[in-house]
Amino acid sequence: MQARQELILAPRLLQAIEVLELPSADLEAWLRAQAEENEALCMDPPPRESERRGTLEDSHAHDEMLRNQPDRARSLAEIVEEQLSASELPPSRLEWLRFLVGCLDERGYLTPNDEELLALAVEAGLGGGPEALGLAIADLQALEPRGIGARDAIEALLLQLDPDDEDYALLCRLLEEFLQALACNKRPEVARAMGLELSDLERLLSVLGKLNPRPAASLTDAGAPILRPDVLVLPDEQGRFQVELASGALPAVAVDPGLRAVAGDREQSSEARAYARGRVEKARAIVEAVRQRGETLLRVARKALGSQSEFLRKGPGHLRALSMTDLAAELGLHVSTVSRAVAGKYVQTPWGILPLRELFQSAAGGGERARADVAEAVRAIFEAEDARAPLSDDEVVAALAGQGIELARRTVAKYRRELGIPSSYRRRRY
Repeated sequence: MQARQELILAPRLLQAIEVLELPSADLEAWLRAQAEENEALCMDPPPRESERRGTLEDSHAHDEMLRNQPDRARSLAEIVEEQLSASELPPSRLEWLRFLVGCLDERGYLTPNDEELLALAVEAGLGGGPEALGLAIADLQALEPRGIGARDAIEALLLQLDPDDEDYALLCRLLEEFLQALACNKRPEVARAMGLELSDLERLLSVLGKLNPRPAASLTDAGAPILRPDVLVLPDEQGRFQVELASGALPAVAVDPGLRAVAGDREQSSEARAYARGRVEKARAIVEAVRQRGETLLRVARKALGSQSEFLRKGPGHLRALSMTDLAAELGLHVSTVSRAVAGKYVQTPWGILPLRELFQSAAGGGERARADVAEAVRAIFEAEDARAPLSDDEVVAALAGQGIELARRTVAKYRRELGIPSSYRRRRY
């Protein structure tokens, strides 16, 4: 025999933890699924924007965000289909084209080889064999966006070149023979090998820089979901900031009064009352979990934003170091509760919408400067350098010291790599 302690999480507590951690979009979907399973849970749809305007009238930034939301992006299939509808190709060629569009990956590449495509075409009931496939690939590569139907990045770039351009042959040679050397910034060697002046090579590279190695990727990026803030920071007339939950961001949930009445009606059968009580209790637990989620999120957001008043007034570059552990202790919460409360949640600030988690930054560079702000300082120094004489990491250390930020050279190198900034050798421009 042995004595031991165990933490047993009741179903209600587990459910409250799950609700707290879910982002708003996922929570709405979860609530709808729960309402479909449990008739005791009622959901009201979020109010229309015109009905919510009263709670947001002081937030010019919120209105501006809504006005500037992009239209829904069209998919690659929709863009291609629009071109096919105006095409005069015979039906058999159109069937092959639509088949190939379905074989493209998210970059717009046609990754299966010809043998695999022919096997898939037979399964799809398409005839014509290799000849039909070749014609369909040529038709596909002639469509917009140019570059789709390529087998790799180099072919995608080649397809975007204009054969009538007087530099067409030179551009093709750069792509086919010298990409590795260019990636290592060996521009003088490439220019000599091609018999060009450096200025001519730079002009050709500027043309290549306008091409897209992933021709369909922009469509995928444009279709990213719209960010909806969970928390709003609203300035008042005294120049202070009020932190509120975004009104109407989620449907309201409540317990169905009819089923609640059945649960307490002694004129009903015991089986009916027991069934109704079980449903009502589950619905109450969900309603309570949603209420607790809102309260916890608001408490955490107000405390965190209260510590970042400098950022709210002055903007990026003024975040201070803030520990989740310290904030949890001040609120009397477990650090895991704070972590769940901010996970996947967004706050609308005077400087844009950002993840709540970004308010929590470890200290870096001495003092209370947030790590993100130190990284921004490093990036700004590299951006301002003379590309013909790029800065070494040691020189950046000295420049940061002049701003009161003390970093070791290896730390600057780490920031540089995280920011995607290559070494000074590769950054040099001739």
